[in-house]
Amino acid sequence: MIAGYDHFVQLAESLQWDETDLDLGPDRDAWTRLAPDEAATVRGLVAGFCIAEASVAGQLGSYQAAALDDTMQAAFRAQARDEARHARFFDLVAAQVLDVPGDTPADRLDVLRREVSSELVDLFEHRLPATARGLAEDHTGLTGAVGLYHMVIEGVVLLAGQHAMLQALDRLSVALPGVHRGTELVLRDERWHIGFGSRVVQSAELGGEEADALLEQGETAAKVWGGLITPEAIALAVKQHRRRLKAAGIKFW
Repeated sequence: MIAGYDHFVQLAESLQWDETDLDLGPDRDAWTRLAPDEAATVRGLVAGFCIAEASVAGQLGSYQAAALDDTMQAAFRAQARDEARHARFFDLVAAQVLDVPGDTPADRLDVLRREVSSELVDLFEHRLPATARGLAEDHTGLTGAVGLYHMVIEGVVLLAGQHAMLQALDRLSVALPGVHRGTELVLRDERWHIGFGSRVVQSAELGGEEADALLEQGETAAKVWGGLITPEAIALAVKQHRRRLKAAGIKFW
């Protein structure tokens, strides 16, 4: 067994930030001046992040309960705090910048689900919760659950979406500085989450079928963004996923 996870807990502590410190006022003023195609891309990506982060923030309790030691449990707990902050940030963007109607985050999610593919909704609101429920019933499924959550959902889907968001923001005719900075901070958090997940997977001895399943899941999941992400970006995300799995010592059949 590879040594504990204290490093990730300490890293998480050093990277804390408060979403309410970000000034979204300039973004709100700039939003109405964006070209329709620019606004549609940003809105679609924000919709995906609102759905994704609201879901992942609620699933880590099962992972904490299944943790193999106190340091792993603490790392899951630190990650849960990050994910809750990400959900709040993207909801603020939806409410204050995009002016998505709704009195609560749940109300806004009802609107935003129409902006993304059914595959993305299914991954975050059905498949991931089902995996978490299975883990709650059988803690021996921890490695597979981490593989889906950290390696596939965070390492492929969210990472690809965050890079696409930053690229889209950099190309806008009018800047959205608060959204840009917040996305950078979310991406910074996600990097340690993925590193933590890779360590958990590396600590386990996966069989060839399990390893191939992780690769296949990544290749499929990368496409849930639909036309919001280019085919080239999807291909890059899959390539990075394969490289990350190999770095964790996973061999494919």
